[in-house]
Amino acid sequence: MQDEQYTFRAPLLNAVKSVMTVVTTKTKQLLLGAVVGGLLGLGYAALKPTTYQSNISFFVEDSKSSSSSLMSMVAGQFGLDLGSLTGGNGVLAGDNVLELAKSKLLLQRALQTPYPLAGKDSTYSLADHYIATMGWYEKWKNNNKIGYAVSFATNKNKFTRQEDSLFGVVLKRIVEKELSISKPDKKLGFYAIDVETRDELLSKLLAQKLLATTTNFYIEGKTGRLRKNLDRLQHRVDSLGVIVNARTLATAQAAVANQIDINPALAANISASTEIKSKDKTFANIVYGELLKNLEVAKTALIQETPSIVIVDELKLPKRNKLDWYVGLLVGLIAGSVVTTLYYFKLKR
Repeated sequence: MQDEQYTFRAPLLNAVKSVMTVVTTKTKQLLLGAVVGGLLGLGYAALKPTTYQSNISFFVEDSKSSSSSLMSMVAGQFGLDLGSLTGGNGVLAGDNVLELAKSKLLLQRALQTPYPLAGKDSTYSLADHYIATMGWYEKWKNNNKIGYAVSFATNKNKFTRQEDSLFGVVLKRIVEKELSISKPDKKLGFYAIDVETRDELLSKLLAQKLLATTTNFYIEGKTGRLRKNLDRLQHRVDSLGVIVNARTLATAQAAVANQIDINPALAANISASTEIKSKDKTFANIVYGELLKNLEVAKTALIQETPSIVIVDELKLPKRNKLDWYVGLLVGLIAGSVVTTLYYFKLKR
């Protein structure tokens, strides 16, 4: 047992002795390495751009009460496809909202919203300001392969192949390096959007717009079919309302005609016509009343099924992230010393 402990500890002791030897015999080299590392750390701290981090915390309030029974009643009576979209099974259920917010389609929609900057027209977008902040606007303009001022204006729906590729570069960088969508606590339904760019207002606006586009897409996806079928039911109610009004007018005219002195030979026919019109009016009123009831049922089901996204916390001003010079210096000194020590340690071995 003692031999095993010795064989285990011996290499570690030898390594420590070797490091101490390097430290005592290569003091000047270590100091030089530390100085070089410190200078590199200072340079990195000076060159590293200041960034601003915006954070929004929210939760999805989704109705858990099933509205399928309400909508099935309407579907059963009128043959309408009012399939249930209740949470738990659909594409837009649960944590999939995280992937929605990361979607490049929704991010592109958010980037193509107006940037409120004095001196710029309403078509100047967040994407335009982003490439200007990154220095890409001038770089692309002076590039031999591009050679023009690239714009992702708010009213621009079609892009050239080259512009589409450049927009892809913007989206890729934001998704991989500047955007974070997370669920801080797996047991709770809270989500967080973090956006960190080189412009303070841009970080705040991009986080807000991304949440807004995600919210609209999420709600539309959850209630789209319900809303379409509600529109169809509303159209039927409106159409039948016109018929009810027409039959009510016809019944009133027939009743007036029946009171006027007419040829006795025609009296029986007029009375029969008046009775038929009265029955048609009664039937139309009954159907119209049932449609109105089901329309209200459908509206109630849509309200119950419509989720809402509630913001629970938001930074009023984005957090400023800047690497302080003394932190860069300290890290550089330590890193330079360690690298130099390891270099001479390997040479000795």
